[in-house]
Amino acid sequence: MRPGAALDDPPQPVQQLDIFADSRDVGLRNDLAQALLDGDGFTAQRVARELRAACGDGAVLASAAVLIEHLQAQLAADAPGASVRRLDAQAVLDARRRLDGPVTAAAAVVFDREAAQVWLAGRWQALAQQADGVDWHPAQADAHAAGLYLRAQAWMAAADAVDRIDSWRRIPQPLLWMTQARWRAAGADAGWPLLAEALWLAPARAAALLPLLADPMLTKLAARFEACFDLAGPPGEDWAWLPAFALVERPLLADLLAPASPPPAQAPGEAFKTVAALLRLERQGRHHEIVAQRARLKALSPPLMAAYMATR
Repeated sequence: MRPGAALDDPPQPVQQLDIFADSRDVGLRNDLAQALLDGDGFTAQRVARELRAACGDGAVLASAAVLIEHLQAQLAADAPGASVRRLDAQAVLDARRRLDGPVTAAAAVVFDREAAQVWLAGRWQALAQQADGVDWHPAQADAHAAGLYLRAQAWMAAADAVDRIDSWRRIPQPLLWMTQARWRAAGADAGWPLLAEALWLAPARAAALLPLLADPMLTKLAARFEACFDLAGPPGEDWAWLPAFALVERPLLADLLAPASPPPAQAPGEAFKTVAALLRLERQGRHHEIVAQRARLKALSPPLMAAYMATR
């Protein structure tokens, strides 16, 4: 009995959960999400109408409308019997901003995290296919199919797109794209030579790529590098020394890194070649030459020499 209530007060109504209505709401939301995951825009629209009739407007329906509109536009472009509609660079950039902004935000409302990633990957791949005719140009790099395929985690398709760029290995962005594509598709064995070259060519940008490679060994190596290797220089430029440091810390990487081509007359590349020479000389027991190469390494980089000696 509530405080102050008389014994003869009528009983108060109890607010009860309408289990049927709540279950129907949840079921319709799940059906809507599944239709979108299946790429079935027609069913998604029908379920959205049922959900609106049952529950009224809400954040889920508003977000679902954004996803349905985006899905139907892509389905229309990829309709059976029709060739994929190619977009020009500006149209790709506009579509990319929409996909990265309101569409991604809407997906976070309609789906759980894992389902949102799956659905968005399909949308990035569809956009990449539409961008396939956009040629490489530094000013419109975000419109190139390679970067879009990477967003879709379509690693081999991304590598194929980069491979069509002339001299891609000497251009920072395509080299970074190919590094990520090959590392994620085939592992460190395929990626290390490209990563080394990217670190020499564009050290700060290559360092920003490291977390995207999702490699625990590489993450530990990078942390060791940051802790042990402190050079004065422009922000990020010190990462050009990471390939040489990698050889010092993990000599077994020497065979994987052998195909990498260090830049001529640049200290980080010269240090890499010097460490590689030291590893060979140590295996051969050529002590006199080892002394000379150690002196060269010290002249190139005292911190790298200290890291090398700490392992000997």
